[in-house]
Amino acid sequence: MPEGIILPIFIHLIILNKFIFTITFSKLHPILLAILAGTTLFFIACNKDNDPNDNKSQLNLEITDGPTEDPNVKAVFITVAEAKVDGQTFSGFSGKKTIDLLAYQQGNVAALGLGDIDAGTYQNITLVLDAQTDASGTAQGCYVQTFDNVKHPLSSIATHEITAAQTFVVGSGAKTNLVLDFDLRKAVQYQVGGNSDHYDFVGSADLQTALRLVIKNETGSLNGTCQNGIVNADKVVAYMYKKGTFNRAIEIQSNNGVSFKNAVASTALGSTGEFKVAFLKSGDYEIHFAAYKDLNSDDKLDFLGTLILNSTVDLNDLRLAASTNLQLNVTVIGILP
Repeated sequence: MPEGIILPIFIHLIILNKFIFTITFSKLHPILLAILAGTTLFFIACNKDNDPNDNKSQLNLEITDGPTEDPNVKAVFITVAEAKVDGQTFSGFSGKKTIDLLAYQQGNVAALGLGDIDAGTYQNITLVLDAQTDASGTAQGCYVQTFDNVKHPLSSIATHEITAAQTFVVGSGAKTNLVLDFDLRKAVQYQVGGNSDHYDFVGSADLQTALRLVIKNETGSLNGTCQNGIVNADKVVAYMYKKGTFNRAIEIQSNNGVSFKNAVASTALGSTGEFKVAFLKSGDYEIHFAAYKDLNSDDKLDFLGTLILNSTVDLNDLRLAASTNLQLNVTVIGILP
């Protein structure tokens, strides 16, 4: 073999997620050495840049619901046509989804989408609702279904955009889990009138307050029981407030058909008094219970009052930490009309 040409050249190619070239040589022409070195570095760099597993960040988006206080409501459907992150379409959301929100309460969630996203800091999530047609193309898109199986369309406007503001950080190569809490109690109002449609979305500004965004692993929950052998009520609802923010005189007033408007979250008590409030940011809270009953036989619940409770802990000073579950047991000893 002529002088200046490679004498023994041994090239090993190992495939282990990446291409690694090991070149052993005893004598190499300088020009050929430069070409081989550059080519090797090029392939390694290209392979690194194109590896889908390097620095891949993901966003997982879910939705849950707060209760409605109307005993006639069987289901509340919304149709999500699009999800946006800081105003940009979220690629993880694929296709329209029609969801019965009442099926996802007390910590249960419905999936909205899982997809890739650039690492960085974000400010909000927006849901685009199609009020006209559901995921199958059938009318209506957003509606209340009562127990007589009548559909009550929630809006005559084609689409609604609802934005929940909450800063969150997506780390490089990390998966971020977010939950949207859609509070039906704040979002839907009962309309008195002669026509068959008795339910509508609240006004646009109020509708924005019905959606709350939380970072899932930064939240805790409250579980408990409320023993009631005194107050004859059709329904009891527990309302969570940030500590020091509850003003009874204001909160019991109805505003567009919504009372206890400034509650962070709420939940209806079960048949044996059990309750759970999920996805609460870590912090200090207070809890208040209100009783309702249909006093006029009009199939609509009337406010009876707030419950007076006996508890071993201060109900106006509840501390919740992330990823913890606080247990609370109370007993009804009276009612304040």
